Amino acid sequence: MKAAAWWAVALSESVTAAKPFAAVCDGEELVLFRDTAGQVRALKDRCPHRRVPLSLGCVKGDKLQCGYHGWTFDGSTGQCTAIPNLRGEEQVPAHYAAQAHRVAEANGFVHVWLGQGASHDALPALPAASYVPEGREFTGTTIANIAHAEYLAVMLDGPQCLLNFDFVRMTDFFLGDAQRQGDHLVLDRGAVWQSQLLPSQFVADYPLIVRTTVPLAGGDVRVDLLTGAELTLVSVHIASGANRRGTTSLCWRGFVHARNVSAMPLRWRAKRALGQRPFEVLSKIDGAAIAALLVAPSRDLLAARAHPKTVTILAVA
Repeated sequence: MKAAAWWAVALSESVTAAKPFAAVCDGEELVLFRDTAGQVRALKDRCPHRRVPLSLGCVKGDKLQCGYHGWTFDGSTGQCTAIPNLRGEEQVPAHYAAQAHRVAEANGFVHVWLGQGASHDALPALPAASYVPEGREFTGTTIANIAHAEYLAVMLDGPQCLLNFDFVRMTDFFLGDAQRQGDHLVLDRGAVWQSQLLPSQFVADYPLIVRTTVPLAGGDVRVDLLTGAELTLVSVHIASGANRRGTTSLCWRGFVHARNVSAMPLRWRAKRALGQRPFEVLSKIDGAAIAALLVAPSRDLLAARAHPKTVTILAVA
């Protein structure tokens, strides 16, 4: 049984009133749409009649109509409100309903309450609550050819296999042990501008830091590029979740912080001046590169996710 939790499943701009939006997160197949008030609604993406995906249907005001036989469902409750071949005096049986999910939006992400557990007012904070963008954002969605648990593990062991920053080379040098901060595991690694030589492997002073923040439960990942003095240059928030057949759903938002550092390469400054994206989230994952990674900080993450009540991770003082 999966524990109930909020999951960021889509970018806000991806969900409209024009047509249904299909999403898969934590193994759950969902259909999202906006009603006449602009509120996002989420239903299980299966019509209870013939199990056809509701995402193949159409939005009818505050309702969603199945494209197969025209059954229509209320977006807020999932209750079936109309069946085309019923006579006027016949009532739609109450058990003809699609499962409805609670929805919340924050900072450009649509969140859905998934799993077994009460959906009441005293709910935990939304995964994207800590993401506060400054200025122009860069966004995207994709499906990565890697299982979700492995995606989170590789984000700690070798994030260079999953994303890259312009003109930046990540190293295998961990700047200390992974630290637990609340319900996340945080790890810093050294990085350099591509035009710079790598420092000696015995030197811990790097001009850049790549900080990866990975959840002990759920799928909200944060990656920050910082200077050696810990001034943040770029922040990326990635919403991840298990998709079908061992793949991972990804949607992300990121931005460049409004600051300049003297050591920034001219090419970096030029691309920022042109408003070009400073990072890339990869969808095609190199299996050979992942196989070559040292399995190190991800051991703590996998243990904590498997046994959250029994494993103790080094906490930040």
